[in-house]
Amino acid sequence: MSSQPDGPTGHMIGRKTEDADMEEEALFREKSGRRTVAEALDDLQIGHFHVLHLLRMVLAWAIFSMTQESTPYMFQGLRLRFQADEDRIATFAAAFPLGCAIGACVASPLLDHSGRRGTLLNILPCAAMLSLAAGMAPNMLVLNILRMLQAVAFSVAITGMSAWYIEFLPTSTRGMLMAAYSVGWPIGRAIVIWTAAWVKEDWTQFMALAAWGFVVFFTSMYYAHESPRFLAASGRAADAARVLKEMYQSNGQGVWEHRIQIANSDGLDGRSRFRELILVKENRNLLIFAMSLFVMLASTTVLLDTWGPRLYRDLLAPGASGLPHGILMLFNLGDFAGIVLSILVIDHIGRCGSFVIGFIVQGCLLFLLTLLSSSGASSLHAFAVACGTLSSACRCFAWESAQMWTLEVFPTQIRATAFSVAMTVMRLASILSLKVSAQYIGILDAANSLRILAALLLASGLFSTLLLPKETANVPMTEADADVKAF
Repeated sequence: MSSQPDGPTGHMIGRKTEDADMEEEALFREKSGRRTVAEALDDLQIGHFHVLHLLRMVLAWAIFSMTQESTPYMFQGLRLRFQADEDRIATFAAAFPLGCAIGACVASPLLDHSGRRGTLLNILPCAAMLSLAAGMAPNMLVLNILRMLQAVAFSVAITGMSAWYIEFLPTSTRGMLMAAYSVGWPIGRAIVIWTAAWVKEDWTQFMALAAWGFVVFFTSMYYAHESPRFLAASGRAADAARVLKEMYQSNGQGVWEHRIQIANSDGLDGRSRFRELILVKENRNLLIFAMSLFVMLASTTVLLDTWGPRLYRDLLAPGASGLPHGILMLFNLGDFAGIVLSILVIDHIGRCGSFVIGFIVQGCLLFLLTLLSSSGASSLHAFAVACGTLSSACRCFAWESAQMWTLEVFPTQIRATAFSVAMTVMRLASILSLKVSAQYIGILDAANSLRILAALLLASGLFSTLLLPKETANVPMTEADADVKAF
């Protein structure tokens, strides 16, 4: 027979007993000086280390942005250099997400074998060399192959950097610090727009720009630390302790003198990680939702990033021979302002609130933009541009929250695997959406094309907010059983 009574009273007693056990364990840890690695990171106050950590991520995000956002600005140069038609342009655009899908597939075993930082140090030189080689491509076939290979390295790097960055962050300010690095994306896009205005149709300069960016990125990561959470899950006690010690010293917050003991040093191999992700019902349901989020981004944000400059030109600057760099820069400033706002509010509104702004509010503003611009009244042109700027300011919320939620909801041992799977699905969905949309982008007018994207944004917002499995804002990240304890 059960030692606890049945019914509500029994459940209350059970919960009280469990709470008492947790309080007793916490009190014992406090008296004995024991700390998990997660607790050690939470106890470290924001300081010099976190500033440098954030700056590295901002730099990385700007370089990722320069590499990806340059795609639509190369179209005109490719048309002139290789006499490329719309189908070949669409194939070139799809080469990047195809390479990203391959890179996301191989990222997980690389990240779990060589570590987050170790993988980055190996892949970034490859990314730089492939970028230079792509700039010297003699024809579209070679260019597409090299662009795809560049995207493979890009995808491995962005997956590794995302996992590496979040695994250093304390719970209390994790959302703010995750949102803060996104300022690098509009910075990178601004560099692309400036470059486009300067070099005109010389698409090779964008490849050279990416190559130099990867070299700078490599130099930055050479002096970085490996993730202590990864070291903990891998059973490398001494290395985890060394990283924590240097972090505390960097912030001037005492001297870390604790040893590290592994509670369970038997880490999961690649097959076991994938099996745990797929066969455990809770993990599988979370993965399905994460994949759905990234499919929605592939059908909205990726299409706006790729076709947006052309659609905005046709809608807001009809008859212009080139892209409206001034309007695009204004929209980019709106994106930057939205990121700054998200830093302040993202932990208050949670991931669900971010999906409301990123999908629903952006969709409404995009639809209003088409109405104002289609009226034909010159007096409404400024209001249409303002709507476009506000719509761009909402862009970051859905993208940031999808990444944050996916990285926060899975434990350390399967975090990189889950993120890699979700990113693979997104890239494959991006290829499909780009190829399909390319068939209609020249048939539909700009207003109707943007209205379709607005409808997709609204539908994505309803799905993500109504079916969100759990809120992860201000909640400690899940740790694996193999995590370490410092005492």
